[in-house]
Amino acid sequence: MSWIDLEELDQPLLQKVLKLVHMYTGITMGIGKKTLIQGRLRPRIRKLGLSSYGQYIEYLNSHKDEVQEFVNLVTTNETSFFRTQRVWDFFTKEFLPLWIATNPDKTLKIWSGAASSGEEIYTIGICCEEYRQKNPGFNYQIMGTDISSEVLAIAEVGEYSGRSIEAFKANNRQLFDKYMESTEGVFRVRSDIRSKIRFGIHNLFQIPVDPKKYDIIFLRNVLIYFEPKDQEKVLSNISKGLVPDGVLIIGESESLSSLCTPFKYKLPLVYEKAEECLG
Repeated sequence: MSWIDLEELDQPLLQKVLKLVHMYTGITMGIGKKTLIQGRLRPRIRKLGLSSYGQYIEYLNSHKDEVQEFVNLVTTNETSFFRTQRVWDFFTKEFLPLWIATNPDKTLKIWSGAASSGEEIYTIGICCEEYRQKNPGFNYQIMGTDISSEVLAIAEVGEYSGRSIEAFKANNRQLFDKYMESTEGVFRVRSDIRSKIRFGIHNLFQIPVDPKKYDIIFLRNVLIYFEPKDQEKVLSNISKGLVPDGVLIIGESESLSSLCTPFKYKLPLVYEKAEECLG
């Protein structure tokens, strides 16, 4: 079957696909995403030997092991090292010193809830390791989760090249040279940092498996893909993973001001856990 043999995704089928996207990921996509969805599903449909989008929907509904493949295809993942510098300034200059002062001899536990291909996770690790070298008693553990198994596999390997590391190299050359190891043009974060990091699949529509465990959660540039009511559900779930005085970091295009959430504003992009829904 050739590429053009595949029918167009008509309106009724598109609506079915959009409902499946929301059911399996919580993400709300509009009909304007038709071209994107077609482009992502076509290769998979051809690989399975199917002849239409309708057949693929039937296949998805009858083969539970296809759900993760579907999720991998329809989710968008974009991240970079040291994205939004003020976040890292807050983390290293304000959060870490205060946390260490009030939590002596404890291990800092961090969760990145939309880890994508891992650049943010390793940025967190580099910041923590830099701080640990100046404060030898400091210890940390990092958990990275994502709904996509495909990007998590990339994150676990932790090898980067090309555009993924160019900005890091240009803007933070000292840290780049210190923490990135190179083999034939491919860069990898040092093994001592990687040893502090674990990865796992997690749907943000589900309650964390480790309630009240994390001191700080990074949930950046993912809320924008949810409708307000679903954002509130995600944030309610996320709050259950935080210790009582825990901190949440969100993306630069996001705000909680119009939502009812268990978080209170601290600084731009920074929120603290509250005891009740605020909004």
